[in-house]
Amino acid sequence: MKFNYSKLIQFLTRHFYINPRLIAPQKRFYADLGMNSLEFLELIVYLENTYGIVLPDNEIEKIQTIKQLSELMEANLISVEA
Repeated sequence: MKFNYSKLIQFLTRHFYINPRLIAPQKRFYADLGMNSLEFLELIVYLENTYGIVLPDNEIEKIQTIKQLSELMEANLISVEA
């Protein structure tokens, strides 16, 4: 399965009411999009459940931007397929 960036955008806009025009790869979840740590965790759980993977906690802690999250998702999905 390949990571679907548009699913991420849809979840952010529908669940957290973030304007889709504000969502871009370089945007930071906390500073730019106004999310808090609980909301970010909710996003991680959604992605893990949607794609059937478990993201490493030590990697999740490093994520600040949408691009970083997308790259982590892609890397973990590749390792699952291999």
